[in-house]
Amino acid sequence: MQTPNWIKLTVDLILCLVIALTLYRVILQENPSARSQWLQEVLVIFYYGFTLASMALIGQTYQLGGSIAKLLLVWTLVTLPIVLLGRGKFLSTLWIIGTIITYTFNLEVISNFIATLTYQRYIWESLVSALYTLTPFFFILLSRIPWLIKNRPVMAGELSRCSWLAIIIGGWFCQFMWYEHIFGSAQETKLLQLFLIICFFATMVMLIFIPKLYPSRTKKTQLAMRIVLIATFTIGASALWHEHSYPLIGALSNVAYMIVLTWAALQTHSIRLFNMMTALICIRLLFIYFEVFGSMLETGIGLVVGGVITLLVVWGWFKKAGLLAQYFGLSQQDKVMRDTK
Repeated sequence: MQTPNWIKLTVDLILCLVIALTLYRVILQENPSARSQWLQEVLVIFYYGFTLASMALIGQTYQLGGSIAKLLLVWTLVTLPIVLLGRGKFLSTLWIIGTIITYTFNLEVISNFIATLTYQRYIWESLVSALYTLTPFFFILLSRIPWLIKNRPVMAGELSRCSWLAIIIGGWFCQFMWYEHIFGSAQETKLLQLFLIICFFATMVMLIFIPKLYPSRTKKTQLAMRIVLIATFTIGASALWHEHSYPLIGALSNVAYMIVLTWAALQTHSIRLFNMMTALICIRLLFIYFEVFGSMLETGIGLVVGGVITLLVVWGWFKKAGLLAQYFGLSQQDKVMRDTK
């Protein structure tokens, strides 16, 4: 607090110049060694974060005011050329997180702008809700930019992967809407209707353009992407129309959704997704048992039935483990190691 402003700003500027000149020198060397690439990546990450800290310091020093949304937006746009100097997965993930935060904060600004264009509250609320919900679509389109795919394949891959992960997680959480009362006033019903119409058309457009967005993927993978999108929209839309709580329907719809994801994992030969989904299905079945027969758990019959269900699920898994290993192209040694884990 006692440090003069000119000293703080001078030190900040000197540090920025040192980082920038060091990064510039490393890039000019064009050294393909792992050490040089690692150093360049670290400098880009440090410069990326230090720029935000410098902007915050300048704003605090001169009492510029403004919102966090504007600060994050300017920071994200200004540092984009810096970020594109990096090529690593950690930097890509860090940039994705920063961009998502920036996007979320600025949606409030968009919301206020839309609110000034119409007096119908349900219209702008449904539009903003759709913008929040369709965020993964925006990042999928961003990840399919040809220049990014060609020159920064790691960043493009991470953007696409995180977007699809967000879609999958969003579909998984749709089950909890069945645990709550949804229907409300006529205004809320209009909001839901317009919201679903927007999401429906956005989903249809995405379904149509998946082959163009992912031309290098196989037809099975493209089909799996489409089925996942359809399943996510269907489960989410159906969970918005009920007057009472239906936890059992929510649990069963969640199991059905995870079965679709398991099928998609088989189509895309993603063993990680397959293992995760099958494990979650087993856990979800046990939780359904706890929800439906919770009162019986105190009795011996309830405990025996629960144990039998668990054993049957495990038995079925190991029964098909060999065929699954062959399907995923795993050797017998890999299969044994995975079973052991």
